[in-house]
Amino acid sequence: MYEGNPVDLQMEKVISADAIFDDTTRVCKVDHYDTEEDYIYLEVMEDPLTTILLDAKYRCYVSTGTELLCCSGVVKERYQSEDRNLLKFKIENGFYEMNERRS
Repeated sequence: MYEGNPVDLQMEKVISADAIFDDTTRVCKVDHYDTEEDYIYLEVMEDPLTTILLDAKYRCYVSTGTELLCCSGVVKERYQSEDRNLLKFKIENGFYEMNERRS
């Protein structure tokens, strides 16, 4: 479900007192979605993994082509391999559909 769909990942707020808020939109795509545990695994397409903080809350926008879905959560783990970078994103309170497409 949602595999291969493009994702925009944006920081909502920082959790740690010494972390710096970054409003940059990170381009990702869905690798796979674990519906039982409510984790979505995202492949980071352009940015290094170190730009994604583990002590921040993020908003994740998934474009399915016919609708724009949104969820909030935190990055639990970051994985780096030779050919790709993955995030393990814990979804809080599920997905909801956006009424209008974001620009």
